[in-house]
Amino acid sequence: MKTYSCQLTRFNKTGLSHRDPFGMRKFYPAILFFFFWIAAFHAAGQTALKFRDTTIKGPQTFALIVGISKYKYIRPLSYADKDAELFRDYLRSPGGGSLKDDNIFCLLNEKANNSNFWGKGFQWMKAKKLQKGDRLFIYLAGHGDAIDEDQFFFLGYDCNPAGDKNNYLVGGAIQLFNLKKKIAAETAKGVEVFFIMDACRSNELPGGISGQNFLNTAVSEKRAGEIIMLASAAGEESLEDASIGNGHGLFTYYLVDGLNGLADSIGKPDNKVSFREIQTYVGKNVPPVALQRFKRKQDPFFCCNENSESIISIIDTAYLNKWLQTKKLQDKGPGNSFSGKINIQFPFTDRDTLLLETYNRFYKAIQDNNLTGKTSAEDYYQQMNKKYPGNPYTLDAKSTLAVEYINEAQTKVNQYLDCNSTTAKQKQEYYEAGNQLEKAVVLLSEEEPEFAASLLGRMYFLKASGDFGKDGKNGDLQTAFQNAYSALAIDRNGAYILNKLALLHLENNRADSAAYYAEKATKVAPKWTCAFVTLALVQNAISNHTQDNSNKPIKKPLRKNSFGITSGGGINRSDPTYSGNTNSGFTGVDANTAGTFNLGFIYQVSVGNNIAIRPGATLSFENSDIDFQRRDAGGSMVTETVTLKNTAVNFALPVIIRFSSKNIAPYISLGPSFNYIFKQDNVSGDILPVKKSLICGDAGLGVDIGILKSGIVISPELKFSAGLSDMKDNAATTIYAAAVSSLKREAFTLSICLRKK
Repeated sequence: MKTYSCQLTRFNKTGLSHRDPFGMRKFYPAILFFFFWIAAFHAAGQTALKFRDTTIKGPQTFALIVGISKYKYIRPLSYADKDAELFRDYLRSPGGGSLKDDNIFCLLNEKANNSNFWGKGFQWMKAKKLQKGDRLFIYLAGHGDAIDEDQFFFLGYDCNPAGDKNNYLVGGAIQLFNLKKKIAAETAKGVEVFFIMDACRSNELPGGISGQNFLNTAVSEKRAGEIIMLASAAGEESLEDASIGNGHGLFTYYLVDGLNGLADSIGKPDNKVSFREIQTYVGKNVPPVALQRFKRKQDPFFCCNENSESIISIIDTAYLNKWLQTKKLQDKGPGNSFSGKINIQFPFTDRDTLLLETYNRFYKAIQDNNLTGKTSAEDYYQQMNKKYPGNPYTLDAKSTLAVEYINEAQTKVNQYLDCNSTTAKQKQEYYEAGNQLEKAVVLLSEEEPEFAASLLGRMYFLKASGDFGKDGKNGDLQTAFQNAYSALAIDRNGAYILNKLALLHLENNRADSAAYYAEKATKVAPKWTCAFVTLALVQNAISNHTQDNSNKPIKKPLRKNSFGITSGGGINRSDPTYSGNTNSGFTGVDANTAGTFNLGFIYQVSVGNNIAIRPGATLSFENSDIDFQRRDAGGSMVTETVTLKNTAVNFALPVIIRFSSKNIAPYISLGPSFNYIFKQDNVSGDILPVKKSLICGDAGLGVDIGILKSGIVISPELKFSAGLSDMKDNAATTIYAAAVSSLKREAFTLSICLRKK
């Protein structure tokens, strides 16, 4: 075996060392650079995104594993990370399929946050291009909780509920409903998905016992075609203890124990573990151990019976013997997140070298938290994306940059949930975090559009939390309100944004509006301290205002504007006046009503709590009957009816005055309108042509009805329109025109308007 050593070497005047007869000195810089590059790459501890191994024919197995014992804001667990490692090691074993590290995405402890789970985990999954016949294991160990049966979560490392379950909406929890949608997309392709969750290890979370009940019920009932294995039934805790395999969760320990071979117990042993066998084995061991050793009830849940003969594990006898010898001595220590293997290929081209140099600089900037500006992570990513779009290194840099933006934004959100956002500097940091989160949304919108959309509420919230107002660095309060109402439109029951609106109204000297939002925040998040702190501030401001009326509220900024559509119909009539011209042959004129129909759109501009301007344009199909009366040769009265048929476009500019700020609010509308007739039917056009343009006055009575959770307002309105100008065309020379001195329009219509809040 050869050995190598480093020696100091003295150089002669020629530049060659006594030990360098071939002039190798000229290669030293390149060699030094190479080893420097290797060191830098190892220091970064990163590897490019790896696509599916296409050299392997047929189905493959993949796993997404998350285990969290250490939490930043929540009471820690003891063994969830070790359980995740135990399940990962099973998959690496022959019985688990001898999975390579490239086929396992594992997040443990501080790496296991919402941004990494969605931003990195599903980029990894997309790169694997799962196809029919593949297997996907999704294993989650840690805290789980729920708001209700439709909103249930696995809690990431940096999840901060701040004492109230409502804050899961923004506090960094992993929304399992969205994970179910991902699972459904894979099972629809023919991928066999195993969803395994060892959560509910504590009922001390904000959701309490009901939260645990909601969580397991929702996961089990909202099936997406997957095979489900849950540590406990609805309302039960999942136990963990140092006495279980030297520190594990009871469910995971017996699950892996059975999959390694001990569950091969039904019928004649065949070195295979079916779904029915693992269900039976876990069911026979977990409940009695929980009851006898811990005096607690824990009944694992498996679904469903149609999968009973599915083979979950192939037993390797040698590995089983090793497991039997060592399972009582398992002690893996604290968990660490999997960072992948470093694969270096030779030789490199100049193009490869430049790419890897930029990639390493990118990760150095990430480590230094240098995210934006010149020579930043953003700068290096843009260089990579420009020269090497679609390259695995570029894709990894893209998701990593988005994750860092999200993590920074989540840090600011969590500070806010802890009531820490008071100084101008902090507010400026919030605003900048919102801008960075907007960049993350753009980066993720193509790969993970649903996850990107879920960040929009936080983005608008952070932008509304900047340094606004007098001498503010981020603009005036109007901008803050617009961002805040945009966030509210996305998350109407989020206490965090209701509380923010209360603070903005308080800053704007509108204590009444501040009280409305502050009280609403305390109702939806009754255990969140900050909401009550804000309410106390508002009540104090109201008290001071009562004592001193000198502080007049400034004008409230515009609320969010909205588009809508309108459609309706009613009755229309022309109000003719007889000219008295007997030469026309007529002795009088009268009018009858006829139908009208309209269709169009509106745009509402709010100028206060209860006042808005609602300009609109509608296409109208109008009919009107005019009766011309004359006497025949016998002296009898004869009526001749002329039907006016017009197609017109109407432009209205009404002012809306609401009588309430509640979800159901009656209102009146008043304003002018302009009617332009661009088509009159040929028959009436020859007999009694009318003017093209008409000015009207409109008055209406309606009601705004907010449809809960949809963000839609439906507004039925009864409106009366009266012509302020004459429809009669004075240039007309027919006998019908001679009999009419004026022709005014009147209409009653009932319209229905739909618009976004």
